[in-house]
Amino acid sequence: LWERTGLKNFLKTTKQSFDLSVNARYKKSKDFHLIPFPLGAVYDVFSSKIYVLHQHFDNIKWNTLDFLTKSYNTAKVRLDRHNVKPSLDKLPRTLEIPAYYIPVLNIEVDQFTAELPAFGFVTPWEVSTPSFTVPGIGFSMPSYTFVLPSLEFPVLHVPESFRELSFPGITIAHPPDYIPIPAVGNLTYDFSFKSSVITLSTNVGLHSQSDLVAHFKSSSFSVI
Repeated sequence: LWERTGLKNFLKTTKQSFDLSVNARYKKSKDFHLIPFPLGAVYDVFSSKIYVLHQHFDNIKWNTLDFLTKSYNTAKVRLDRHNVKPSLDKLPRTLEIPAYYIPVLNIEVDQFTAELPAFGFVTPWEVSTPSFTVPGIGFSMPSYTFVLPSLEFPVLHVPESFRELSFPGITIAHPPDYIPIPAVGNLTYDFSFKSSVITLSTNVGLHSQSDLVAHFKSSSFSVI
């Protein structure tokens, strides 16, 4: 196996030691390339369409409020009829989205806070059995009404602040008509292999100057 793999041409014995070194380095460049891009046109489109976002948000808000109110009224009638109090762990919670910034487009969005409605899992449901009479023997069965838990997702609380909910404020700064792209830095790669039979050395570099400059150096030395 030692001879078939050709290792005897590089190492004298199976116990021969050797040195192997690999080193890669990258140095970031401080320069930027400016790529023309009509960001001003994007700014004009966004600025003129912000009111559309507010309209869609208001439509969704009122439709959601109507759905929540109907669900709450239905659940309240059932709960009051059977004197069932909502569990305290169903109290409403608050959703908070912190303000954030969208880079490149220079868009700032204000913080958004909304009180969420409280939901339950079951509501009482009445089930009545029909009354009937068996002819001939005079046996009759009266009607019975059972109250069973119904697995639903009722609304237990609709926050009053939901009506005043509004779309978060958006600020769009007029951006420059270019996109800065970081320039390529300097990359170097060194490889060396040393044994008593052969020495190999390789150096590869990619340097960012006025243009990209690449170099490759390789050397070897062997003892027969």
